[in-house]
Amino acid sequence: MLKHPNTKYRPFLPVDLANRQWPNRTITAPPIWMSTDLRDGNQALFEPMDSERKMRMFRSLYDIGFKEIEVAFPSASQTDFDFVQILINGNHIPSDVTIEVLTQAREHLIRRTMDSLRGARRAIVHVYNATSRPFREIVFGISKAEVIDMAVASVLLVKQLASEQLETEWAPCVRIVVASTFKKK
Repeated sequence: MLKHPNTKYRPFLPVDLANRQWPNRTITAPPIWMSTDLRDGNQALFEPMDSERKMRMFRSLYDIGFKEIEVAFPSASQTDFDFVQILINGNHIPSDVTIEVLTQAREHLIRRTMDSLRGARRAIVHVYNATSRPFREIVFGISKAEVIDMAVASVLLVKQLASEQLETEWAPCVRIVVASTFKKK
């Protein structure tokens, strides 16, 4: 990675589109690159990484220059949960690195994820919820409005649990990734 990535990125000419806000914005600072290479979880490889391989990868990512590293999907496997705790309790996280974890927008998985972060110096919680029609109707059996309620309840739960872990500096945002967008009818 570049030592000064701001030298690589220049503002582009805005795209003037009516009723749209983001196309008119320009980049004024370099992006923060975040690695997801350590996330096994329920998307595990045929042979998921053990803690030793994950540690080597974590150190490599840091050596490359990543400052935000998604280290695990701690509610998906004991290996991922334990790895987060190994990083924290073994003081393996450099002071200029923020760890991130992934969790689904489900209460018991959020609670397990937040438990994995106990003692972390600084952390980001990445909450996601699949919103495509098949997921809503077949997997969850809920409406669009209920998906939104689930997302809001999940963020509120993360905020509540974060407020109970005073030793951790929580990144200024909870990232919510929507797997698909709703189409207007």
